[in-house]
Amino acid sequence: MKNHMILLSVTLLLTASANVGYAHTDTTDHSHSTTEKHSEHQHTAKDSHGDHHAAVSEPTIKLSVHKIEDKGDKKRVQIKLEKIKDDKSISLDKLKEVHTQKVHLLIIDDTLGDYSHIHPKALKEPGLYEFEWDAKKQANYRIWADLHPLDTDAQEYVIADLVTGKEAKSEINKAVVLESTMDGYTFKLSFDSESLVIGKPALGKITITDKDGNPVKDLEPVMGAFAHIVGFFDDRQTVVHIHPMGEEPSKPTDRGGPELQFHIVAEKAGFIKLFAQVSIKGKELFVPFGIVVK
Repeated sequence: MKNHMILLSVTLLLTASANVGYAHTDTTDHSHSTTEKHSEHQHTAKDSHGDHHAAVSEPTIKLSVHKIEDKGDKKRVQIKLEKIKDDKSISLDKLKEVHTQKVHLLIIDDTLGDYSHIHPKALKEPGLYEFEWDAKKQANYRIWADLHPLDTDAQEYVIADLVTGKEAKSEINKAVVLESTMDGYTFKLSFDSESLVIGKPALGKITITDKDGNPVKDLEPVMGAFAHIVGFFDDRQTVVHIHPMGEEPSKPTDRGGPELQFHIVAEKAGFIKLFAQVSIKGKELFVPFGIVVK
């Protein structure tokens, strides 16, 4: 397969409930548009008390943290998924597979600096799931579970506070970051306009080069795509999960790069911490950026 440019189309209208606790409080705006060879996937969590449109479904699942225990330098965490209306357990056979997994957990600390994307394993007890997790900070963390129940056939985000060891939230570093270097690779983010303005479309591009400045053309498939971008707003209540628009990999040997392009129409002002998740030479990288919408 030829190396090719990956196109991402992004619309950021991201608001989630301010309620905190081990209960579901969010709905999802899940939009798709398709062309002959391209598909667009965008999932945004929205305030369950906000304005709704046809693409938004009411929440049906709640998430709770069942157990957290130390395992060496990591944490072993058990979570439980249940129906809101009757507390019935949500097992894997009740969920649709999306991008190779049925449960996607997006975990972020309150500084928006430590992000993990984890897929838990189902335990024998229905509705109970377990994962190991490396918390790099002494901070409050939140789980955003990206789910697609079969009975509603609609995407949902459910949230829970994972670690609440600190009474006060930590300060977010809101510095604009348009270039990051990880594992010898340089990732440069640019836009076709000097600033991002609410409601004004902009074209963004992430260019990837190696330590010698050569373009990286061997992005490997990650969950059925060549890249995933997750963005967290500085209100700590908002998340967007973006899948690439472009020809998706059909086999493990397919490769992509060296550019990721995306359109962005930001509909809310503030700071957004972005993480581009890619895989190069068998290693997954979570590349951070910081952008501001005026």
